[in-house]
Amino acid sequence: MTRLLKRVARWVLAIVLILVGLVLALPGMPGPGLLIVLLGVLVLLPESRWLRRKYVRLARRYPRLFKPLESRRRRRRDARRRRPR
Repeated sequence: MTRLLKRVARWVLAIVLILVGLVLALPGMPGPGLLIVLLGVLVLLPESRWLRRKYVRLARRYPRLFKPLESRRRRRRDARRRRPR
């Protein structure tokens, strides 16, 4: 049950971030709109196979840009594997 709640929370958070980012990306609105949209997409990354494929393709093409994000994802993945269930 908690797994389902985590997935629903992730989807809700991602959609809210994407919508807020789109509003902030409108001309005349101050704020980092496109950055917030990107953050929403990254929150949704574990849930979407299509997004993961696009992410992998971009990470291979621009390794220097994605290196900090990849190292953070790797540390989190290793920490989850070490944690007892």
